[in-house]
Amino acid sequence: MAHRMMKYRLAADGTVPAFLCLHAEGVGGVFVVGDPSTPSPRDMVMVGISETDDIGDAEAIATKADLLAYLTTVGAGWTLPDPAQPGNPEATIPFDPSAATDWAWGRLDALNA
Repeated sequence: MAHRMMKYRLAADGTVPAFLCLHAEGVGGVFVVGDPSTPSPRDMVMVGISETDDIGDAEAIATKADLLAYLTTVGAGWTLPDPAQPGNPEATIPFDPSAATDWAWGRLDALNA
């Protein structure tokens, strides 16, 4: 079984989907985007890596380029805490979709190696 990158939502009862790869090498619940047209608890779209082939209603992200395109679109205007100023919650840096894609896809490649 190959792990897959995907966009997913919480289960209808608010629990984390069983197909998510949550061990230390996995990725889950990152790059969260709100969806106001969907009721809670399924109103957030997240990116993660699957542990199983059965990903329910999650949407597979087929290529690294697809993930980069998605993060470039949804991450426009996002900021992150500035690591050079850890004690300053006001200090931010722009979100880097290329670095985020490399990080997430690198974990997927390692799991599938």
